[in-house]
Amino acid sequence: MITTDTVMTNGNVLIRIVAIIALSVSAILVSRLIMKRLLWPGVRKTGTELDDRLLHLFESFLLITIILLGIQTMIRLLEEYLGIYEGFTDDIFFLIYWTIGIFISFRIISIVSNWYLSKVPLRDRGTIDKRLIYSIRNIIMCAVSFFALLVLLDYFEITGTTLTALFAAVGIGGIIVGLAAQDTISNIITGVVLLIDRPFRIGDRIRIEQLDTWGDVVEIGWRSTRILTRDNRLVVIPNSIIGTDMITNYSIPEKMFRVEADVVISYGPDIEYVRDLILDALKKEKWIMQEKPIQALLLEFTESGVKFRVRCWIEDYVEIRISEDRLNTAVYKALINKKIAMPSSDLVVYFANPEDNRFVP
Repeated sequence: MITTDTVMTNGNVLIRIVAIIALSVSAILVSRLIMKRLLWPGVRKTGTELDDRLLHLFESFLLITIILLGIQTMIRLLEEYLGIYEGFTDDIFFLIYWTIGIFISFRIISIVSNWYLSKVPLRDRGTIDKRLIYSIRNIIMCAVSFFALLVLLDYFEITGTTLTALFAAVGIGGIIVGLAAQDTISNIITGVVLLIDRPFRIGDRIRIEQLDTWGDVVEIGWRSTRILTRDNRLVVIPNSIIGTDMITNYSIPEKMFRVEADVVISYGPDIEYVRDLILDALKKEKWIMQEKPIQALLLEFTESGVKFRVRCWIEDYVEIRISEDRLNTAVYKALINKKIAMPSSDLVVYFANPEDNRFVP
């Protein structure tokens, strides 16, 4: 039998539900009006893709939040009739809000990182490596996830002994893993530092002094860096070694390179005559960068003659060995053709005379 009180109660609940729906719809309309009249015009004036995408995300988040709040309020009114124990609705909706919050945070981080990469000119994409930006993005996401986990544990009152035991287990596990993989972790950390510091890039020719190895960088990984040597060997070097060793980069700031050779001239010929002879010969060589200085410097006086240091520039460091050969050949031909003497050492060999035990030449 339905009593008057039951009818009135059901009527009050129904009126409240209708009021909640009306308020939710009104809130949606007002929020969209504010977005359309106030926020969107300002974003269109700036004309930036970042503002546009962030405002779209904020608009979607606001709409979902209003709808969820309306649904949560209506379910609270019906908890008694649906047989739901008190607080269950709040727990369920907290998890929903918690999930949405993490999703929104991740979306903001992704939007900002992708926008930053899109603003970098194509010519500078190699300088600002995508992996570096994505690494920073992942680190920030991990920090957000850790903070969200703490909020979740605090809401459900998972604290005190339980939380302490959890962190202790994680800490002990971390120490064990750290000791077992300390070399790998060191390489990974150094790899991140290399991506940030950028001492070299893919395609650069570098020399690692400690290993006496040099070649072209073909890959910069988290654990190691791969170098292709001049004799076509692939050398895999742990990043921890690269991080503690001196690196010579032959590609920065430019690929042009200065080659030089030392030559000793016997005493006698005029110094300026010899210098002009060398310079005139090098000015005829097409492989030399003629707009750069070409020098024949008197370096020192030796026991056998006068030492000159001949220097010139080439366009690409890759040709260094061939260029050194060309430089030595050009200087040698120029001196020999003009009969400029270059000292040589005489070797006298003595033979033993078995008859009188004397050495004779």
